[in-house]
Amino acid sequence: MTLRHGVLLLGLVCAPLAQADPLSDLTARLKSLQADSEVKGVLDASYEQFDAKGVADKDKSAHLQLDIDANGGLSIHLSPTLTQALSAEEARNATDSDAPTPQADLLRQMNPTHLQHMLSVADTLLRNMDGGTSKGAKPASLDGTAVTQLTLSLPFRAPKKDSDAAKDWQDTLDIWVDAQGVPLRYEDKVHGKFCKFFLCVTVDETHVATLRVLAGRLVTVAETLEHQQAGLGQDNHTKTVSMLQLQ
Repeated sequence: MTLRHGVLLLGLVCAPLAQADPLSDLTARLKSLQADSEVKGVLDASYEQFDAKGVADKDKSAHLQLDIDANGGLSIHLSPTLTQALSAEEARNATDSDAPTPQADLLRQMNPTHLQHMLSVADTLLRNMDGGTSKGAKPASLDGTAVTQLTLSLPFRAPKKDSDAAKDWQDTLDIWVDAQGVPLRYEDKVHGKFCKFFLCVTVDETHVATLRVLAGRLVTVAETLEHQQAGLGQDNHTKTVSMLQLQ
């Protein structure tokens, strides 16, 4: 071996190893989990609205089940029981415009766009992460399993009229991935304060989702969305929980 070869070899041995980029690895993994394989199941969703003391208003609570089938498209089936309940709500509201329509309100939340986000989580996360800033990765534990927790700060995405009124905005996305880089859970926490002159509204929202890979497709099997708003007499606190029972 010549002296030159020896110096080159020493340089290779002593050179620092390339540092892994968890965010790039996650992006690549998500792109591999965009399969359009079939998903069939029953979506069980419930909705609660709370008063100032944190007590749920039973008159505004709702529960429904939808049969869904996604395979190159999305089919949603409403049972006869659900359609009858929706008709009864509509009839009551036609007589009394103040009568709540919680079933219809919950069904609007579980709209095709929302369900598509649940059934194609890889696409959803890639869109949400676009333009985000990595805040680092650290070892963590999830349900007793060693995982890696990635944290991102997401940009403010809203019409200009809302951005002009935003006095405070924080959107933090935490994603927990296993040893193979597959996302198991994510939590998106948003805090915003919007003001015009001296009148302000504060909004806090937390979205937590549990994920599972089904035939190469990343889907949501459980999620909770909690929303709180205060100010201008518009105080509101709601919670929506949905579970996907795969078939």
